[in-house]
Amino acid sequence: MTRNPRRLLAIAAALLLVILATTLVLAKGQQLLGGKLRTGDTVTVPREETVDGDLYLFGGTLTMEGTVNGDVMALGGQIQVNGTVTGDVLAAGGTVAVAGTVDGDVRATGGQVELSGAVGEDAVISGGQTRLLGGGKVDGDLIVAGGQVSVDGTVGGSIEGGAGAYSRTGPEPGGTEHVVVSPRGGAERESVAGDIVLDAIRQFMVVVVLGALILWLLPRALPAAEGQLRSRPGISALSGLLTCVSYFVFVIAAVLVMILLAIVFGLLQIGALVGIELIAGLLSTLTVTFLFVLGVAFLGDIVVGLTLAHAAVAGRTAAPSPSVNRWRELALLAAGAAVVVILTAIPIVGGLVKVAVVLFGLGAVTLAAWQAWQARRAGGTGPPPATAATAPEAGV
Repeated sequence: MTRNPRRLLAIAAALLLVILATTLVLAKGQQLLGGKLRTGDTVTVPREETVDGDLYLFGGTLTMEGTVNGDVMALGGQIQVNGTVTGDVLAAGGTVAVAGTVDGDVRATGGQVELSGAVGEDAVISGGQTRLLGGGKVDGDLIVAGGQVSVDGTVGGSIEGGAGAYSRTGPEPGGTEHVVVSPRGGAERESVAGDIVLDAIRQFMVVVVLGALILWLLPRALPAAEGQLRSRPGISALSGLLTCVSYFVFVIAAVLVMILLAIVFGLLQIGALVGIELIAGLLSTLTVTFLFVLGVAFLGDIVVGLTLAHAAVAGRTAAPSPSVNRWRELALLAAGAAVVVILTAIPIVGGLVKVAVVLFGLGAVTLAAWQAWQARRAGGTGPPPATAATAPEAGV
């Protein structure tokens, strides 16, 4: 497989999985933006329904039987596209099956991906098991990547990709066929697996220790962020994305301001101020960078892990009180962090899941911090901070 298709697959999968963690926290079905955005444990678009425009589906089980005059993006556990799509289909989930008619491109990734319908343009698919079934047809090129890849259908263009095992029983493609089969040796797999396990253990330990420190020093911070994520998952993800963008904008702006001020002070022959403003600019940039890296590397895992644990035990959704039991919170955090660390340690998919964890976790922290700042600005103090007098109630 050439480098360009590899990059294409990585970019497509990253875009598909940026908000994959939404399905972990959404429990009630919703139709937003006039039915353009639909979420829930089970989402079904009936055969008789026609959607004029793009359609976004997020949930556990997603079934699209109708007609969409636009693009379809589906992220969930089980995805079935049986209807007609005049645009493109982007899908990511545990299992993805496209049995309908897609006039545009199909880009899909998952544990198991199957194409049995008609694709008018290109198909870019990747997964543990990837199949173009006998009744399937791709008029354009087929780009594949997976552990087991089989092509039994018809490909009008070329077949390009890489696989651990590859077979084609269908007709010759209209273009070229180039699939690199590269199964790893046992010793190499064991070495890679060992490194992954060790990295996951280190990440888990740091997440739990840092989470314990935050629970001890800032007892209301984590519950506030967890509450934001559980009550507003979509806004949290958007906030996380804006936070990441804002960081890079800040760094670029800080560098430009430092250069501009250095030029101005130099022209005014105020050499002392040049050194001061450069040091101040570097310190502020390093401080913000440290906080951003801390949030990306660990805070996302902490907040998402705590949220998942509370959701699993049907925990509270209201704002926590100062008397929250820190030991219970730490136990829940450890259990949830273990799940997050395991998911993010999975090869290929794990890195993409990490992106979603960062967006949701970092966004929830940003929302909680913004809410606290707004409360103080409005003159509200909120619940009193934990003190030595309340320590016994906090479970210490």
